[in-house]
Amino acid sequence: MNIYLFWILFLSLWAIVPLMIIKGRVDEKPKVIPSPDVKANKKNWFNK
Repeated sequence: MNIYLFWILFLSLWAIVPLMIIKGRVDEKPKVIPSPDVKANKKNWFNK
């Protein structure tokens, strides 16, 4: 009986751990910092 319990636990461990790794990778969202818009200084009547 112990050998059956061992194989059930062993195979369930091999099934759960990769799922936990994949789920953990999906939850991590990369933090995207938007770059500030660079506005070119246009020379016009008021800005010289």
